[in-house]
Amino acid sequence: MRHRFALLGPVLVRLDDGRYARLSGRQRAVLATLLLNANTVVSRGRLEAAVWDEPPASAVANLQTYIAQLRRIAPVAPRLVTMGSGYVLEVARDEVDVLAFQDELALARLEADPAARADRLRQAIGLWRGRAAEDAPLSAVMGARLAELDEQLAGARCDWAEAELAMGRHAEVIGELRPFVAEHPLRERAWEQLIRALAQAGRRAEALSTYRHARAALVCELGVEPGPALRELQYDILSGEPPSPRRSICQLPADIADFVGRERELARISALCSPDAHAPPVVVVTGPPGVGKSTLAVHAAHLSRAAFPDGQLYLRLGGPAPRDPATLLAELLRALNAHVIPDSADERATLYRSMVADRSMLIVLEDAAGEHQVIPLLPGTSRCAVLVTSRGPLPALPGSSVVHLAVPSQAEAGTLLERVAGAARVRTDPDAAAAILRACGLLPLAIRLAGARLATRPAWPLRELADRLASAGTLDELSFGGHDVRASFAISYEALPAPARRAFRLLGLAGLAGTAEWAVAALLDGPLREAEQSMEVLTLAGLVTADEADQSGQSRYRMHDLLAAYARERAHAEEDPVRQGEALARFTGACLRRLREAAEDYPPPMIPSAPRPAVDRTAGAGRDWLHVERETLTAAVALAEPRTAAELAHLLSPFLVVSGFADEATAMLEGVVRRAPDRHTAMVTRLLLADIALEHRQVRVARALLEELAGHFAAEGDRHANLYVSTGLGTCHLLDGEPERAWPLVARAIAGFEALGDPGGLVNALITAVGVRMSTGEHDEAIALCRRGLDLTGERRYGDYAVRFHRSLGISLYEMGRTEEAIGHYEESIGLSRELGWGPGEQITLRRLGEAYGRLGRFEQAAAVLAHCRDMFVRTGDVYGEALTAYTLGELSLGQDRPEEALSFFTRCHDLTDEPGLRAGARDRIDALLHRPHKTPPSRP
Repeated sequence: MRHRFALLGPVLVRLDDGRYARLSGRQRAVLATLLLNANTVVSRGRLEAAVWDEPPASAVANLQTYIAQLRRIAPVAPRLVTMGSGYVLEVARDEVDVLAFQDELALARLEADPAARADRLRQAIGLWRGRAAEDAPLSAVMGARLAELDEQLAGARCDWAEAELAMGRHAEVIGELRPFVAEHPLRERAWEQLIRALAQAGRRAEALSTYRHARAALVCELGVEPGPALRELQYDILSGEPPSPRRSICQLPADIADFVGRERELARISALCSPDAHAPPVVVVTGPPGVGKSTLAVHAAHLSRAAFPDGQLYLRLGGPAPRDPATLLAELLRALNAHVIPDSADERATLYRSMVADRSMLIVLEDAAGEHQVIPLLPGTSRCAVLVTSRGPLPALPGSSVVHLAVPSQAEAGTLLERVAGAARVRTDPDAAAAILRACGLLPLAIRLAGARLATRPAWPLRELADRLASAGTLDELSFGGHDVRASFAISYEALPAPARRAFRLLGLAGLAGTAEWAVAALLDGPLREAEQSMEVLTLAGLVTADEADQSGQSRYRMHDLLAAYARERAHAEEDPVRQGEALARFTGACLRRLREAAEDYPPPMIPSAPRPAVDRTAGAGRDWLHVERETLTAAVALAEPRTAAELAHLLSPFLVVSGFADEATAMLEGVVRRAPDRHTAMVTRLLLADIALEHRQVRVARALLEELAGHFAAEGDRHANLYVSTGLGTCHLLDGEPERAWPLVARAIAGFEALGDPGGLVNALITAVGVRMSTGEHDEAIALCRRGLDLTGERRYGDYAVRFHRSLGISLYEMGRTEEAIGHYEESIGLSRELGWGPGEQITLRRLGEAYGRLGRFEQAAAVLAHCRDMFVRTGDVYGEALTAYTLGELSLGQDRPEEALSFFTRCHDLTDEPGLRAGARDRIDALLHRPHKTPPSRP
């Protein structure tokens, strides 16, 4: 025996010296149970049920004894592991004869050559030394599991006989099958193979006699006549016709000549379709209309033909217009040459299962409408496999595995377009080809239709089709030769119940990339439960996908771009304009209510705020919700009526800026300005645009905006808004190195905000005032302003200001030589930043902390902190922060007398930044290192 553990006969464990371990009966029973469930945890309860029909009172103690005894056997000890309240035997597949047997069977079924297949099957059969676990006193519960192994052995013998007959080796088959049918008289396939072998060997009389024995056994034991295959074989022998080899059925449509990619999905289907030990594998390929489910299934079925030598059946189930299972079963029975088609669906299903029971067949079921349609078509034995395509995942189909089919990659989509339209032609205009693929949303059906249109008009420039597809009528252009993307979508849409159709339309109207159920409920003006039900129906129809849950725990539904375009068409065609407006108003109103709650965690917008309405605390919107709904909320700004859009944008922009989406915030606010309900709203929104420009040190942009706004608000007499302008202009002067011009503006803003009771404006003006005092070296005054500001930052929304005040305190203390105190405030600032979980505060302060460590000679700590800081700036795309950190690393290198290293850091800083002061400082350092190596360079910026 070459395997470490043996179960296919007496239960054995081979020791390192080649001898076998001595096992008691109960030890063999426990070991057999663990081997039959190798690499799987077996609970104590299951072990008891496997070892005793009626467990004794001492069963648990007895099991523990048997386990302990097994662990004294050297090969068992490291492999037998306790997990929870059970045990697992961890083994490699080639260490156990039963696992090696099953692997050989799987490999044999993949062999196209009969000789190679027969050889593998002979090796697999040769692993058996008797009946499985024949000397283990297992309970009746294990009988079914052992019978499965016997069934696999019987199937392997028949597969071997089939391969031998294909090579004309009749004598070998006759010698093997005579004792086999004597032991298994109800196996029609074995009788058929024996009779065929006898007839092909010229032993006609023996063949007919053997048929009579087979018929007698079936009639006597089961009360049924032989099946059609045996009867046809008898007829052939009686008529003198030479019996043909067992006919293989192949109903598959033609394979796809220009099939592209999908290697991962094909490999998964192939692996899942490998016959299973317990039940026929069922694989469901699911995805939206036009994604290529049928193409993939047919191609996979053709690739798997060698693994299913008895044939491949193919049925179209009708999709949204489902065909009756009884009709489908009749079609299958006719394909299997059944002479009689029973009347009832149950009888047809029984006959169908019996006819495929001993065959290795692949059944392909295309476009299933639901589980109820597929279940009657499933075979009963594991030699067959079923490959189903469906627009939905069929979650209630027992034992099924799902392959979700998404659109192909950009490269695969491009190859498909080349194969349909011509590679040379597509490659002449790659930009237009890319535009065509974008317009098609990478959907294979759409790409195929676009390519077909190009192929029929060889002189038509790709750019013209790309421009047409980019227009509003994309779906109009995706039709050719009786195939139509819109018609494909319509089949699924028209089969939906009315509530789901309405949900589909309104989702298209809103144009949301990813949707949660609360948004659907708002559009529908119904309870959340109704929204959930509609989305479930759309998911099962393949019109949306629900493959993900976002970080706030919501299910997210996504719709392909072309499906969204179709949904939008249906909304405009079927929804009254007034109802469209009402649906969008409900949706944007729901967004605003939730945003008011979520925005409480972020800085207030730097504009005069109207009294805040009571926040709806039942919405459940928080920081995670804002991140996952960012795209939904920016879409809501575009959909909302102008006044609601302005409030949404004003509340959302601080979150976008501190989360690294400043460009998105700028574009959103500029859109609000263009369609503002009045000039005042437009100008207040431009105040936010100026604030974003200042955050990114775009002083010229900010100054131009603020100077225009100052004139406007002065003319309007809006003193409150002009205080924000004053703070902004003061910041401009500060960044331009003009603190003396900045201070009067900022001081006026501080006094004004205090008088008006505006804490948001006040903390913003105070942090600017701190910067002014620090720039003039008035650090005592800066520290006093910081402490005054910290008293105002109790609310979480002012947390970023607390981060800044602590950092500024640290800087001032550092400049006063109080480095240890500075480090304490830096660490407080970093801790607050991490608690907030957003904004650039952590990396900005880390740079200062590294600088302080360097001053104290803690160079290793300084280098580690600054390297981490630099990486954070790089990840967030903050080039200015990266340049500042490079400068600080240069200073650290100088402090350690590493001039060459310092030069590389200062050069990096100079190359990264356009900011005049920092760039000049880096240039001075570079010059000093290159030309005046012993001269102390100018002070750092």
